[in-house]
Amino acid sequence: MDLLHRVTAFCDRYALLPHDARVVVAVSGGPDSLCLLHLLGRLREARRLTLHVAHLDHRLRPDSADDARFVAEVARAWQLPVVVEQADVAALAQRQGEGLEAAARAARLDFLARAAQELGADRIALGHNADDQAETVLLRLLRGAGPGGLAAMRPRRRLDERDPDSPWLIRPLLETPRSAIEAYCAAQGLVPRRDSTNDTTIFLRNRVRGYILPLLKTYNPNIVATLGRTARICAEEDDLLQQLTRQSWERNVRVEDGAITIDRQAFAALHPALQRRIIRQAAAVLGLRLEARHLDLALAAIAAGRRRLQLPGGGWLWITGDQLRLSAPDAPQPTAKENDA
Repeated sequence: MDLLHRVTAFCDRYALLPHDARVVVAVSGGPDSLCLLHLLGRLREARRLTLHVAHLDHRLRPDSADDARFVAEVARAWQLPVVVEQADVAALAQRQGEGLEAAARAARLDFLARAAQELGADRIALGHNADDQAETVLLRLLRGAGPGGLAAMRPRRRLDERDPDSPWLIRPLLETPRSAIEAYCAAQGLVPRRDSTNDTTIFLRNRVRGYILPLLKTYNPNIVATLGRTARICAEEDDLLQQLTRQSWERNVRVEDGAITIDRQAFAALHPALQRRIIRQAAAVLGLRLEARHLDLALAAIAAGRRRLQLPGGGWLWITGDQLRLSAPDAPQPTAKENDA
């Protein structure tokens, strides 16, 4: 099947590109994003799409300005509006104490969010492909992720999952292998830019791409599709767990100023998978980030009937006679009566 038809079928399966959608297309100038823009351009008339090209120059390479000029020239040649900005990602990473990859991603999403808001777009199209998905699954596996993490990248999600009105991030190429994208570019006469940082071994993703994934292909030539299927199954099962978590949350959890209380008896009756998600969600509402080991400690403390457990970020888990209470650092402690187990 022609790549355009395959991508169109994928978009229809996940409702990525409804008619009359206004779409910001993130274009780096590389093969993935150039292929994506070309395919969307071919769909533009039939779907009545409004396309806007967006490029962020991360200033991480001496020739990054050439990439920006290339994207602007392509957009003009294809008669598409384009917005180009610069961000000093290295300085951002140093100032925020983050790695370059995390800082670049944050800067890029902030830029795309502003572009979508200014242009009135309801979708932001990204060029992630099936190989990117396989690499992400492996990276998450190396870090010890659960089903939510192994779900990796979704075909569609809200830019801000807390805001039901935020634009959708869509990935029309998520089931398209990199080899098919390269072949499409060659067949269509597209000459993309090449990012030299993709060849450096400084970044873990590049080591996964250059060494681990090729090694796995010697054991399973279809490993990219296999890992993609793993991500899809985990995503579907994660969606079910999220639904069950919401139902339990609505029945058994009360949110107050600076604290969250959970019915202890109802919590004890939940499957451990739901218990972990309830605790993690409660912490997130309070602005606390819990890793897997913190959740293990919390569940162990509850099972042992301990009185309290300090959480990362200065929060507390209080275990009383009939309640579990998670509190932010500045929230008042339970009274002696409340804390009587």
